[in-house]
Amino acid sequence: MEKVWNKVYYNIYLFEVNTTYAFRTILNFIFSPITKINFLKKSLEKKGSSFKHIDDIALKVSNNREYGKSINFANIQIGGLLVILEYCLFNFLQALLGKSLIQYVWEYNRIYTLCFIIIMLLIPYIINNKLLWENDKYLKYFEEFDQDSKHVRYKWAWISLGIIASIILLFILSLIVTIKVLG
Repeated sequence: MEKVWNKVYYNIYLFEVNTTYAFRTILNFIFSPITKINFLKKSLEKKGSSFKHIDDIALKVSNNREYGKSINFANIQIGGLLVILEYCLFNFLQALLGKSLIQYVWEYNRIYTLCFIIIMLLIPYIINNKLLWENDKYLKYFEEFDQDSKHVRYKWAWISLGIIASIILLFILSLIVTIKVLG
């Protein structure tokens, strides 16, 4: 379970890195006229820098596996998948009981709302902390996964996509079942 969840996390991270490269290409195209302004180029050169140097640093910071933008977006997404799974369970519980419980969470009492939100966020945090973040476990797995052959990486990218799609489809199914049972 731990290795599979780390594979999903790794592929979400790689998706974020590739998205960063795609946006970088678009932004470089849009802002390329600015990089050709001699005044700006010379000002940067006087300070021992260049537009390329700035772009390289921004990319390095953005894709850093410990604190970059890409890993933080991957953190949000991997946590979000578990929140969606929790909501599926909540929906199936409502359908099983044949009673809507959502009004107790959102309408009657702010304490219930606060407890619901805390539980919905705390459980994924605990799971992800145990499987991914404790002692930077994910970094060790990422190094291992970097050594995989292209074929294995490609296979796991599709498996990860299948897991993510299954969670989303399960959520949609839970909504359909809940609506059918509760009317």
